Amino acid sequence: MNAPSNLRFLDAPGEVAAMMRAHDWRTSPLGPPEHWPQSLRSVVSLMLRSQFPMFVAWGPSLGFLYNDPYSEILGTKHPDALGRPFEEIWFEIWDDVGPLARRALAGEAVYFENLPLTMLRKGYEEHTWFTFSYSPVIDEQGEVAGMYCACTETTTGVTAERMRLAQMQRLTSLFAQAPGFVAVTRGREHVYEIANPAYLALVGRQNIVGLSVRAALPELDQKFIDQLTQVFETGVPYIGRRVPVGLRREGQDEIEDRIVDFVFQPIADDDGRIDGIFIQGTDISDRVRAEADLRDSEARFRTITNAMPQMVWSALPDGYNDYYNQQWYEFTGLTAGTTEGERWAEVLHPDDLPGAWARWRHSLDTGEEYDIQFRLRHHAGDYRWVLVRAVPVRGDDGAIVRWLGTATDIHEQRVAQDALERSERALREADQRKDEFLAMLAHELRNPLAPISTASQLLLLTSDPTRVRIAGEVIGRQVRHMTELVDDLLDVSRVTRGLVHLDLETVDLKSVVASAIEQVRTLIEARGHALRTRLPPGPLWVRGDRTRLVQILANLLNNAAKYTQEGGEIDLDAEAADGNACVHVRDNGQGIDPVLLPRIFDLFTQADRSPDRTQGGLGIGLALVRSLVALHGGAITADSAGRHHGAVFSVSLPQVQGPVSEDVRTEVTAPREDAVLDIVVVDDNVDAAKTLQSLLQALGHRARVFHRAGDAFDAIVAAPPHVAFLDIGLPDITGHQLARRIRAQLRERTGLLVALSGYGQPHDQAASRDAGMDVHLVKPIDQATLLDVLARAGQGKR
Repeated sequence: MNAPSNLRFLDAPGEVAAMMRAHDWRTSPLGPPEHWPQSLRSVVSLMLRSQFPMFVAWGPSLGFLYNDPYSEILGTKHPDALGRPFEEIWFEIWDDVGPLARRALAGEAVYFENLPLTMLRKGYEEHTWFTFSYSPVIDEQGEVAGMYCACTETTTGVTAERMRLAQMQRLTSLFAQAPGFVAVTRGREHVYEIANPAYLALVGRQNIVGLSVRAALPELDQKFIDQLTQVFETGVPYIGRRVPVGLRREGQDEIEDRIVDFVFQPIADDDGRIDGIFIQGTDISDRVRAEADLRDSEARFRTITNAMPQMVWSALPDGYNDYYNQQWYEFTGLTAGTTEGERWAEVLHPDDLPGAWARWRHSLDTGEEYDIQFRLRHHAGDYRWVLVRAVPVRGDDGAIVRWLGTATDIHEQRVAQDALERSERALREADQRKDEFLAMLAHELRNPLAPISTASQLLLLTSDPTRVRIAGEVIGRQVRHMTELVDDLLDVSRVTRGLVHLDLETVDLKSVVASAIEQVRTLIEARGHALRTRLPPGPLWVRGDRTRLVQILANLLNNAAKYTQEGGEIDLDAEAADGNACVHVRDNGQGIDPVLLPRIFDLFTQADRSPDRTQGGLGIGLALVRSLVALHGGAITADSAGRHHGAVFSVSLPQVQGPVSEDVRTEVTAPREDAVLDIVVVDDNVDAAKTLQSLLQALGHRARVFHRAGDAFDAIVAAPPHVAFLDIGLPDITGHQLARRIRAQLRERTGLLVALSGYGQPHDQAASRDAGMDVHLVKPIDQATLLDVLARAGQGKR
């Protein structure tokens, strides 16, 4: 609603004007507006209609009047501030503005720009800044009756300016501390505005700020000025890398060449116009020279290391391998550069890799020298032992700057050393077994000697026939026992020296099993064992000495009975498998220690004995068994899950055709006279030679046998045979040498020369061919192969 005519000065738009019209002025020191003097009315009317923050403080108590824009400055003090005393409203800043108000009331107009004030207008202390003026207001009597203020809050601007100044200070500090050079130019003439110490050190001058680039650096190549101008005009940055620049330092006549990396970056003003250029870069002269020196040094290093016979390598402090010499790549057969980093591990033997890695990491962690042997894959595909050593290279401060290492091929030395160690270990073990055997032998011999001694003393003390008979029986039994011990020793000696004669025949292995069981049955029953046998329905024909085959199986059954606790279980299985007749003797006895298992067939080897030696023996049984099995062309194995888990012994012998019945044999006719071959057999093994002779004669051929090469040579030259079987390992000269002499003497009259050997590797066969042999046969000879050789000789005869 409109104010009365005498209050039209309050008739202004806005919230504060409406409040003034509705305000109860009775409690205000200003009194009701109807009584306000005209001077106050005029100022209030002007203030209420202004869009600029204003207030009026009137009267002795400086009653406070303000407009809408100023109400925002009051914050939570509005609207309660209307009509109250100035000091009461702004008590928190009165120490700052009170003196200024008093100066205005004294008739002095005052002005302040960005005055800092700490206000409580929002419930907390707030740092603010204001620009304002205090002006005295004159009443109708010409006296100062109040003051008038026009103000604006500059807090946002002041804060922004302070932040800008702080940022500039930080930038200036950063420029000064920056390791690279920094400068700023302004205008088209490229006048220096900023230049940090690094830039001044680069150009060799101090007082360049305010000068143009051309004036400050007259010796500078014009191309740099042109590049600055191009960046200023186009706004496109320019980047230079490893650029040479010539500069004349202050006080020097000669131009010094430097190498720099730099960028010219355009600077735009608020309107987007380019008004300057930011120059930043790095003086890399020393680094470039150091890199050149390093390249020269590395070239010399490579020349030296490539001239060394060892493999040479180097690594960074963290272990990254960064260099290998030519010998490394020649040894491994790899392409240069393919094993840098950690890829060297790809050519290590997998079993050696964990240890090599652990030792290398230990050296990296501690700085200790690296010293290790491992196997490295050679370019031929095999692994060879190498000795690898590396030492840390330290800088002046003691820190590791690089590792330098070598790798030396020590394969032959390592293999020889390992062989020597194995030999020494085997000698020690053999010596220990010998001592144990002698102790056991002494014990086994003393056992029968004790009753013999007692019995002999009894004979001296009595003539009683009964006692004499008992003493005689004791002496007889013990003598037989001693005889058996000596026979066992002699048997082993003959077998190991190849002096055993085998009476070979075609034998059904099932009947051998029955005989072996019969021999050991008394011991098995005495110890209460359960014996189970599983045999195939048909015969298992093998070629062998029946007595020796029984000895083999009886020995295995005897061991099973002795080394199984009483009431144990023994299984004997026989089967045909892969052309062999196989027998397995299995027990649930004390088993075999894993450490002992690999040498269980070695001479004098025994398991731990019980104190009473009820499981006694000389430790020669299994060695004898293995030798006898080998003489029959078979194999024997032992297996056990460990102590107290029993054991399994398996014998396999070549299976043969059963004996031909009489009616079939009558159909076999001897070869025609023109098909009969004259054959010579040369072998120092008497049994093998005679056996082959018998087989050849059974096939209808003539066969002569010789055990020495000299005798055989004379006979062959005198009467050249159609076929000559030559054993390679003869006592006087080898079979290869004999073959060469025969061919040299007989030339085209030489018959078919056949090598007999226990070795059949490719290089063995090649050696026979080189010696002039026509055929290389591996012992034992397969009958079908033998017939093929004879057929080939017969074709040559025709």
